[in-house]
Formats: sequence, C-alpha cells, structure tokens
Amino acid sequence: MRSARPSFAVIRLTLGVWLFAALFIQLFVHAQTLPTDKEPQVEPRVEPQVEPQVEPQVDRNQPEPSITVENISNNLFLIATIVATIAALPTLIEFLVERRKRKERIDLSIEDEPTISLQPRLAGFDGLLEDIADLIDRAASQSKYQNLEVGNELLILGGPLTGKKSFAQVIAKKARLERVITVWNVRNADVLAAANSLIKSYARHRIMVLLPNIDLAYLKEDDELLSELDALIETTSERENVLVVGTASRLTPDSLLDNAFGIKLCVPGTPRALPEVRSTSPEAKQVLADVAAYYLDRARTAGLELTELSQEQFVHRLIEVANSPAEIEDIVVLCMTTAVYRQSKGLVKERRITPEILEINIDRVIVNLEQ
Repeated sequence: MRSARPSFAVIRLTLGVWLFAALFIQLFVHAQTLPTDKEPQVEPRVEPQVEPQVEPQVDRNQPEPSITVENISNNLFLIATIVATIAALPTLIEFLVERRKRKERIDLSIEDEPTISLQPRLAGFDGLLEDIADLIDRAASQSKYQNLEVGNELLILGGPLTGKKSFAQVIAKKARLERVITVWNVRNADVLAAANSLIKSYARHRIMVLLPNIDLAYLKEDDELLSELDALIETTSERENVLVVGTASRLTPDSLLDNAFGIKLCVPGTPRALPEVRSTSPEAKQVLADVAAYYLDRARTAGLELTELSQEQFVHRLIEVANSPAEIEDIVVLCMTTAVYRQSKGLVKERRITPEILEINIDRVIVNLEQ
C-alpha cells in the first residue's frame, strides 16, 4: 500500500483551493448586499385619509455612521482571502504542470500495439522455437489444455542485445495473440498501475504483456514497487487471455524474480551453470516427495501415465532438483503440457511422461546462469 501521508505541496494546494472557493463565496455575498439604483415598481393604491403626524426634530448636521466593525471584518477577510489565493496560485500551477508531465511519462512508458503490425527480426532461434512448440500451442489453443492449472508467465533469459524482445514478439505472432502491451519502465509504480488498468480493458482480447529488463526492478529493493510488480504478474497471468513475458539478463536461483516466473527459457548462446546442490532436511524432502506423488496422481487422473520411468524414480528425480512445492507443480504440469501436445499432433498415440519429457521441463523450471 502506498503512504497516505500528504506532502507539503499537496497541503498548500488544498489550502489554496479552499481559500479560492472562500473568495468567490465572499464576493458573491458582497454582491448580494450592494444597493441597486432601480426602485421596485408597485401599483398605485389609494391610502386612507389619516391625520398628519409631526415628525420628531432631527439634527441634520450630525453625520451618520458609515463604518462599522462588521464592515471592517468583512473587508479584512476579503483582502486576506485574495492574498492567500494569489500566494497559492504558483503551487496550483506547479501541481497541474507536474501532473501533465507525469501522464506524459506514463504514456511514453507503455506501448500498445496490434500483433499484426510487429515485424521482429530474428535469426538463429529456429531450434528454440521448435523446442517450445508445446508452449506456443498452449498459448494459441488453450481449450486443449484447460484442465492444466498453470500460470501463463514466461521469463526469457539472455545477455544484452541478444534478441529477447524480438523472440517474445515472435512467440506472440505464432500464438496468434491480438495485441502486445510493452511496459518499458517496470521500475515505476505509476506505470505498473496504468498498465494494469490497460490490461483489464482488454478482457475479450488475447494479449501479451511484455516486461523488458524486469531484473532491473528487483535490483532496487523497493518493497512498494516489488509488491505492485508481483501483483501485476500474478493477477494478469491468471487470466486465460493474457500471456506475461519478462526478459532478464541475470537470474539468481530462489530469488524473488525466480519465484515470480514458473517457466524460464534461455536464448541461444546463454551460458548456463550446473544446478547447485541444495541441502534439504529429511523432513523437507519427505514433504517434497508427498507433493510430487500428489501431482503425479493428478496427472494419472487426467489420463497420463509414466513410460520407462517408475513412480519412485520420478519422485526421486523431482526432489533431487526442486526446492519447493511450487517448482514441483510447475515441472509436473509442464510435463502434462508436452504429453498433451504430442498426442494432439499425432506424434504419439497415448499421453505418456517419458524421461526425456521430464528432463526437458526440469530445464524449463530450474535454471542457473553463469555469473
């Protein structure tokens, strides 16, 4: 949540607006009390005959009081209101100018384009595109994978200027998404809030939300910013019509960025290190084993079976590489995705999880880059 404490400029602006309103009220009341030159027209009427009355003697030379305490107070209040209003005008002008600049910065930080207008230039990615054909098919035909509960978030990893953004645009075109919303400045909370509102306006469109250089936001260590960024990723990736894609040049295992994206893809030429050996207590290993067995049972309920792999081998391999139940869930669901895709394309007759499919999807979830 953002701080509700108003700044000094906001306080000055509020006071100025109040005084400005008070000025108009005072002028209106003053105008109502001014005498008018026109006499009201009344119909003549006959007055009854009365005896003349003798008016009391009045000293005409005595001056009538024209200045009263009430008049002095009203005039002083009017003058004070005018002075205060004039003093608040610079703050009001400054606020309006800053608000306009802020809106312009937000507009420059968000780019909304129809996918058909994109012309990404990409070379050397044919093998990777073939390897992720199942992920592209899931984004294009979600009805075939509607029983798979997996978030629609994808992190593309690679060095600077290695084609990560163009690769994401190619995925959007191959998945037949309608629009690509690129959030250039992911380090600004106002930009993230505006992007979230724009995404909600496309409830009936299939879109990609592209977050370039998202790793820079996690370097700031700004709790407010990271909360808004995590909320944007989590809420939008749960929508069936939205695919959230981030790009990054660095990734630390088990970091906030690593946990925010279930699927990680490395562009060709990205140096990868061997997964680190994670020390896990026997109690934690047992919990992970139970989680692996649970998701394997769900896969079997959905009509999938293990091939060339026993349940004990499957569970052992998962707890060997995974460090959390979320990673195990991501790996199993991705294995199901690959099996469903291969059957739908006629590559196999039945939905099977093989050792090859298991290793492919372990590499998509557990990623360790060379530093």
